[in-house]
Amino acid sequence: MKMNERRILLVLFAPFILNLAASFFTYTLVPRELWITSPDDAVKLFYTYIWSYQSLFMIAVQVSFGVILMRRVKLSYDLRWGDAPLIISLILLAEALFFIEYPILSYHGSRWFFGVIRMLPPWARYMNALVAPFTAGIFEEVIWRGYGIESLKKFTTEGRAVLIQAVAFALWHVSPLHVLFVFIIGLAYGLAYTRRRSLAPLILAHTATDLIGFSYFLLA
Repeated sequence: MKMNERRILLVLFAPFILNLAASFFTYTLVPRELWITSPDDAVKLFYTYIWSYQSLFMIAVQVSFGVILMRRVKLSYDLRWGDAPLIISLILLAEALFFIEYPILSYHGSRWFFGVIRMLPPWARYMNALVAPFTAGIFEEVIWRGYGIESLKKFTTEGRAVLIQAVAFALWHVSPLHVLFVFIIGLAYGLAYTRRRSLAPLILAHTATDLIGFSYFLLA
């Protein structure tokens, strides 16, 4: 493996490493005795920290990596009326997967799940619902589909580049079950990019998907 290829892989997987480290740090913010005396309250507090301060950290990582990398490769943001079926298909795929995933993630029950969201400070709820969808929709596409595929295909096949970026994109989301669903989405978006060669349809689909999915931060 050449030095340049290793550098590209490091860039693609660095957000995951940073997010994983942030998750361990967030875990330490919950008092140790609370995990022993009241595990349910500890989990609630843990998730309030994740959906507030760690979400803010994730936005910072997305934006900083995205802004730097969009200058490293030449990317197209061309948008056509004919992209509508692609955009709609990607939205429906992601929402269908999240519809399957949600009941599993909220195994404590919807009342518990939304109860935790209501514990968040207002700024965190608005950030997740109205800011995160745009930073993720724009900069995650730049990082993994744009920079990832365009850079990796110089050293390997396009199919392998799509697979690698999907793995890196999925791991960035850390949560084991969520990683599986996001991996499928990463593959679909990667394949769509190799056929369309423009980030604009993917950005619109990604942003719309997250606006719909993250709406529960305001509706809880």
